Amino acid sequence: MKRMTKFIALLLALMMLVPTLAMTLTSCGGGGNGGNTGDNGGNTGNNSGNTGNSGGNTGNNGGSTGDSTTAKFKVNISSAGGMKLAEVPVYVFSYKDGEIGDGMIDFGMTDENGVASITLPKNASYAVMIEAPDGYATASHYPLTGESTDIKLESSVIDDDIPNSKLFKSGDIMYDFTVTDIYGNEITLSEVLEEKKVVILNFWYVDCSACQLEFPYMKEMYETGDYSDDVAIIALNPIDDKLSIRSFAQENGFTFDVAIDDQRIYDAFGVNAYPTSVVIDRYGMVSLIEVGALPSLRAFRVLFDHFISDDYVQQKISSLEEITPRPLPNAQMPSSEEISSAFDGGNLDGVTYYGDDEDQYSWPFIIEEMDGNVYIKNSNSLVEESYAQLFVKVYLEAGEALAFDYLASTERGADILYILVDKKDIYSISGIGDDWSTCYAYVAEEAGYYELAFCYIKDGDTDEGDDEVLLKNLRKVSVEDIDAPSYIYRFAATNPDEYNQYQTFPELFLNTNDGYYHVGSVDGPILLADLMNTTRFSEDNSVYYMVLEKSYEAAVIEYCSYASNSQLYGLCPVNEVLMELLKTVAKDNGAFYDEQWLEFCCYYDAYGTDEQLSDPIAGLATFSAYETILSTDDVNSGVFPNSVTYDRVIMPRGLLFAFTPEVSGTYKISTVSEFETNGWIFRASDISARTEWLAYDNVYRPTEVNPQDVNCYMIAYLTAGVTYYIDVAFYDVYQTGTINFRVDRLGDEGYFRFSLASPGYFTYHESTSGAINKIIAGGIDVELGNDGYYREKRTDGNVGSLLYADFTELTTVFSKVIYSADPAVVDMIDARAFDFRYSENDLYVLNTLEKYDGDVDACRAALREELGDTYNATYVDELGNLTVGFAVEEVLAGTYHGAAGDLSDEIRAIIAERLIKVGTVIGDETVAEGDVRIGCIVVDARLAEILQLLMDKYTFEGVENSWVKLCYYSQYFCEATPK
Repeated sequence: MKRMTKFIALLLALMMLVPTLAMTLTSCGGGGNGGNTGDNGGNTGNNSGNTGNSGGNTGNNGGSTGDSTTAKFKVNISSAGGMKLAEVPVYVFSYKDGEIGDGMIDFGMTDENGVASITLPKNASYAVMIEAPDGYATASHYPLTGESTDIKLESSVIDDDIPNSKLFKSGDIMYDFTVTDIYGNEITLSEVLEEKKVVILNFWYVDCSACQLEFPYMKEMYETGDYSDDVAIIALNPIDDKLSIRSFAQENGFTFDVAIDDQRIYDAFGVNAYPTSVVIDRYGMVSLIEVGALPSLRAFRVLFDHFISDDYVQQKISSLEEITPRPLPNAQMPSSEEISSAFDGGNLDGVTYYGDDEDQYSWPFIIEEMDGNVYIKNSNSLVEESYAQLFVKVYLEAGEALAFDYLASTERGADILYILVDKKDIYSISGIGDDWSTCYAYVAEEAGYYELAFCYIKDGDTDEGDDEVLLKNLRKVSVEDIDAPSYIYRFAATNPDEYNQYQTFPELFLNTNDGYYHVGSVDGPILLADLMNTTRFSEDNSVYYMVLEKSYEAAVIEYCSYASNSQLYGLCPVNEVLMELLKTVAKDNGAFYDEQWLEFCCYYDAYGTDEQLSDPIAGLATFSAYETILSTDDVNSGVFPNSVTYDRVIMPRGLLFAFTPEVSGTYKISTVSEFETNGWIFRASDISARTEWLAYDNVYRPTEVNPQDVNCYMIAYLTAGVTYYIDVAFYDVYQTGTINFRVDRLGDEGYFRFSLASPGYFTYHESTSGAINKIIAGGIDVELGNDGYYREKRTDGNVGSLLYADFTELTTVFSKVIYSADPAVVDMIDARAFDFRYSENDLYVLNTLEKYDGDVDACRAALREELGDTYNATYVDELGNLTVGFAVEEVLAGTYHGAAGDLSDEIRAIIAERLIKVGTVIGDETVAEGDVRIGCIVVDARLAEILQLLMDKYTFEGVENSWVKLCYYSQYFCEATPK
């Protein structure tokens, strides 16, 4: 039973292992924690040495121990939060009339329990001086009162800059720091801790997918109940510029503090994996350094509840798991006879059922009845981070199969029933079924007793269905009776001799169609290498851990990435490259015969079908990419011949489809799915890093006709004979389901589409020295023509399409200060947006005054509380300029800060005269129904001037041609289209 308990723990650990790879979900960047772990290990070693020294001192006095003239004194040192303080030096002096005597009498060191034991002569008074760790306040001395003295040390944030060489670990007292948030407000750690019980420093960056995964849970839990009263979150970004950070924070509605880590605080924590969360408790102590995303509400609930509790006891924590309460079972395992009656109907002779009595956290399977069906099921339904186990020992003849019926109602790919035979994972069951199904769990190759284990593992995240799997009708059947496709795990190395050296290996054949080795024939089972789990080669290390720090590490880890995303976790088909790598790994780790690399391998025998198990890494690698079907029917037919199904998290994101066009031209890839999707087109030369793409997720203008409810599409010019890779994936990396897509050739010569002229965020333009020169809007270059209208200025120097300012659809450019939602330009007129006598800040003050019905005192009080330091004060903006804040008193006195006059009537006249509608003539064209330009205005010099004033008012002042962000143009796709 202990071995099976160990296996369940290992299985749980393996479920968490994937994120430790650099290519995985939960940690972007990765690899930074090993150094800290090593440092911790060193400190533990020093602890032992110090304890030994203390023991030596005690021993020096021990010659008189037992003498009636001596006594053992204990000094108990703890923090104010109740944590025992180890390795604290204690110096003993004589003590008389409140004065410390000259000369130290003895010395001790606190052990791991915070106790220093010192043997001293009786009938004398003593006091001790202690050398406390940094951040703890001590008195000049402490009298010894009796034979046991308790000393509690108060701690607080250290009032000094973080030393350059400092590398914090759990248990250290934090140094003070001040950062400026994205709105110009200063945040000082010590001041925050005066009001909050815990501070969480969250290190992140904008493009970190793991950070994006974590933020919604952190935000929701922070805003739940009264947590924000006691918890402070400071999201520190050491990578991106302030404009990108602010845009991201506003877009996601962050209510906690967000700032640039310009103090390089991340260096002091050795952060090189994101996200990383550092928890600083109410006593200023670094309590936890958690590397990786926490993608559940429960994780943040546990974190917050622990640190804000009125009963909080201070401790050093190595991971959140340490303080996460593990649920104890509240159900009893029925007897073997009772389970037999419910599960196999009492029809199996010699079968034994049992749980894991030695594992207090193992939940049992229980018996229930529904609609006349008696069955067993897991008892841990809806219990987060729990598992239920049932073991069955049964005798099988050679060629005999073990079958059972099941009905699942769980979150697919997350809450899973694992079926194991002799401690080897055979099947996994999850999802929501409509009716009972049959699982053929195992086929015995030789007669004997087999241990079957049912392990239902419930995660800490979403619940779907009833969160349970029902089981009934366990039975033995012959192989001929298997009537459903079933695949049974087999080791590639079998028949061990007396020295446990395997003697039998399968005959292998290279299949030139799929590039993999197969067992028994070219059409036999695919040979699979287990790269992420322990194997028959080693019960201690996986292939992944064997190759770390080897010269060929990157080559093997690429295959480990495929294996970690495999439909069969940890397993990767063996091709010629991987076979040679495995031979090298085996040789480097002590193999002494040629076939020993096969001890890493396995395969699946097929029963009840003539079809072998399909490629478990299909779509993960370029050599296993799916083939793309080119659409031949009308683009609006509603037929999407390509399909990809996600039943698990895949990182890097998405599954690949290879496409090699026979004809050069412009191609459109469009997707249809129930959920939001992203898409990319990669050149073959760019696919390895996935950082460069030929096209990425184009966006329809809302008025553009979209008859198939396409939720993502891409357009690119593709060259005949060149291989490209299409990748479509859900926006949410945890989303499961099916995405259908089609590929259409739009033309041989090129293609026009109505595109945003300046998509994305404002960015900093930096000089080669890294200094910030100016903010740029990005997008296309524009040129004012002789006819007075703006056009696209192409890279070849020629001019292209007219510029069309979008007045009627949402632009998502402007602040929600104006409306409760991002407005279209035409909606902004009545909000005085085009009255340039007022700045945006002026209007904020005036709108507040109107809210209080002209009551100046009430308005003033509300704004003082809301705006804080920016009420009237000056501050330094992103470009280093000294900037006036809201200047509330000036505005209330009638002094405004706009850049021009009231142009509201002029913009109304332009809209009335020039807004494009059906029948509008543009050049020699007459606009017809459905034209994507309807609701826009062709931009001339005066309109560009007005729109620039609008952008200066509500975005960043003085950014050249920032008005282009409000515009579309007819983009031409052809072979010369820039990347």
